[in-house]
Amino acid sequence: MGKITQAHRDLIKEVGLCYTASAAPDGTPNVSPKGSITVVDDDHIAFAEIMSPHTRENLQENPRVAVMVCKPETFEGFQFKGTAALTSDGAVFDMLVQAIADKGLKLPPVQNAVTIRVEDVRRIGEN
Repeated sequence: MGKITQAHRDLIKEVGLCYTASAAPDGTPNVSPKGSITVVDDDHIAFAEIMSPHTRENLQENPRVAVMVCKPETFEGFQFKGTAALTSDGAVFDMLVQAIADKGLKLPPVQNAVTIRVEDVRRIGEN
């Protein structure tokens, strides 16, 4: 059994937006919103890297990442921590490109799929 539960899946699908925290090798933090967050399987989430040069550069040097998905009106949500991998082709990349097309969004091309192996999940507000 993986780290990602049905409650996590339901929230990600409902909210559809996350905030991704990464850090440069010198420790400089970066937070960036992502509107393409999705669950890949019981152990992985992913988002499309479209126009995020700082996120991309940070994850290429330091793949540790935190992703927060939260209902803004209630602050109900989860923080997912794990290790990211960037790919510019393959099944997850194709899935993200198709999901963006299905939403009818007119965005620049997807540069990378960022797939995160989830190692820890905490409800917002938990230590």
